[in-house]
Amino acid sequence: MQLIRPYAEWKPWKERIRHVTWSWHAVIMGTGVVSSLLHNFPYHNSSVPLQYTALGIDFLNMGLFAFVCSCTVLTYILFPEIWPIMLSDPTQSLYIGCFPMGAATLVNAALAFNQLWGVGGRRFLYVLWGLWWLDTVIALMVAFGMVCTMVVLHEHNVEKMTPVWLLPVVPLSVASSSGGLMANALKAHSTSFSLLTSTFFFGMLLAGLPLAVMIIAVYVQRLIVYGLPSAPLILSAFIVLGPMGQGGWSLLLNGQNVSELLPLHDQGSFPQSLLTGQMLFASCFSAAFMLWSMGICWIIITCFSVAYTLRKTRVPLSMAYWGLIFPNGAYSLLCVQLGNVLGSPFFRGVGAVWSCITMAVWLGVFICSIPSFIDGSIFNAAYLRDFPESEQAGITISFWKEGSEETAVNNTRATGTPAPSTCTSVHDLISKTDIANALTGKLSPA
Repeated sequence: MQLIRPYAEWKPWKERIRHVTWSWHAVIMGTGVVSSLLHNFPYHNSSVPLQYTALGIDFLNMGLFAFVCSCTVLTYILFPEIWPIMLSDPTQSLYIGCFPMGAATLVNAALAFNQLWGVGGRRFLYVLWGLWWLDTVIALMVAFGMVCTMVVLHEHNVEKMTPVWLLPVVPLSVASSSGGLMANALKAHSTSFSLLTSTFFFGMLLAGLPLAVMIIAVYVQRLIVYGLPSAPLILSAFIVLGPMGQGGWSLLLNGQNVSELLPLHDQGSFPQSLLTGQMLFASCFSAAFMLWSMGICWIIITCFSVAYTLRKTRVPLSMAYWGLIFPNGAYSLLCVQLGNVLGSPFFRGVGAVWSCITMAVWLGVFICSIPSFIDGSIFNAAYLRDFPESEQAGITISFWKEGSEETAVNNTRATGTPAPSTCTSVHDLISKTDIANALTGKLSPA
């Protein structure tokens, strides 16, 4: 089996940049969660080899983040016509949600440096707090912006539904778990800031998690009615573990913080009762344990589905494999945190085993991705397959005055066949859907 294509078949770098998609940020997510697993490993957590390994992966992830972000920016600078095509794609556009989730793992890594080695001291902690608020704003914009885009711009049907629908809303859970870590670090400096952080991200979690559960319910219906998705999409089933793991981990982190901060004053009755913090923590623990149990059920269903599919066909290497790592890593963190809260060897053992499996998968996918990265075959934007660069560059919109009216002409394909479309004013809007349809020669009637 040939690992790397002949040099003559390598994609040039300009073409690779053109094919960079938002799914590349799943690489940042996967690498970042592996670092978190090492920082939170339940056994020999303070050992020097483990800490330096985590530190090395953190620096690797920073380099990957800089590379992917640079390529993403260059994609839309060099090929601005790709943006409306991407945004109108009902699947690939949802991967925008990977950006704030990947950025959150970097904030978590930097926070670990600050807490474990005292890097930057108190000032650096507040800088990280500010960056975390920025990531939170982006997560909120992506979550609600993309859900509205799905409703208004995209055309979906349940038969073709995949767990990728979850990607826009999972950033809310990821940001809230990051908030739990940040609130815990802030307690030593400001109880007010710590309580503010936990309270705000309880709200975020309670907005994002129910929405994720509703989408999961629709996906279960889709599986029962229409059966398993096609082989290239079967690996996306693990995405469902993401909101369960991150949601449960966030509930435990923020619940524990609140239990140590409340009540601010003892006045006898809720919410100023001495038991307020413990009651909230108990509720958080119950919800987190429920999510852990749901995760066990979903792991069984998903492993059966993947095994059944692999018996019939192979799933070629693609960016879809990177989607395996973050959800399983999030679930591992939930197991480890349950072990910490309960002092349970069982949960710690399960968390350690699942963490090792996740890290082994990350290492395998990382190594197997290197040859396809070298020859450029892994750079493959699905929404550009049917749109050669010559056709994309052929879309122009020009206006000129004809009598008292403004006339617009869309030049579509490289064959030179014009597709005229008139409008009454220069200020008439041309929707992203029309632009995407123009690329396929399906212009809406004037």
